[in-house]
Amino acid sequence: MQKEKLDFVLPILFSSLFILLLMVAVFMLFRIYLKRKNKLLLEKERMNIQFEQALLQSKLEIQEQTFHHISQELHDNIGQVLSLVSINLNTLKAPDDAIKIAMMDDILTKALVDLRNLSHSLDADHIRINGWHLPVIKLLQQLQHTGKYTTHCKISDDLPPLGNDKPIILFRMIQEVINNITKHAAADTISFETEKQNGQLLIWIQDNGKGFDSKSVSNGAGLRNLENRAKMINATIAIDSEPGKGTLVTIAIKTDKVG
Repeated sequence: MQKEKLDFVLPILFSSLFILLLMVAVFMLFRIYLKRKNKLLLEKERMNIQFEQALLQSKLEIQEQTFHHISQELHDNIGQVLSLVSINLNTLKAPDDAIKIAMMDDILTKALVDLRNLSHSLDADHIRINGWHLPVIKLLQQLQHTGKYTTHCKISDDLPPLGNDKPIILFRMIQEVINNITKHAAADTISFETEKQNGQLLIWIQDNGKGFDSKSVSNGAGLRNLENRAKMINATIAIDSEPGKGTLVTIAIKTDKVG
């Protein structure tokens, strides 16, 4: 009787063990499949990011070449023409029109200064040599001189080095943010501040404009462009805004490694 029970139980045990092993094998195969699938998805995402960054890098290089060409044209051609006009103007001998000549000379001098500042802001080599912060200061000063904006600028004395290309990309990001303020924010005050903190360079750009609902705004081309540029310099960008309460843009750049 006991032998019959054993003969009955053993097949059941073996069958159960086989089913259990089969389930374990299926589970392991499924885990391997998921790992490979996730790995492929991550690889695909990494390749997409690399492709987007390579495409953006190409666009930036073309843009910088164009800016450099325009900068040279402004400096070499238009700047020289204005200088010649100024020289000839000062050689005129017309006592009755002395006030008008002096006024025109002041206008030409201002035009030459503005032209030189514009040329420098477009020239990548000028930014590499003198840093990204000087063109930012000049840009804010130009906005202040229009009489339409009040600008506040607080830049740290111990700005960390950012390497060769990072300063150019960072300045273009700041330039785009400020241009967006002047075009869309309906603001009259712009504040710019930097601080070195915990291995990061923090940059805050704030306006007192009409603001917008940042939670409901879609990820448009302008924001994607800023985010892609941020990735290229190992940075992050955050935009905090509410209707009627202005906008705060925060850029954080890791500075532990120079690149």
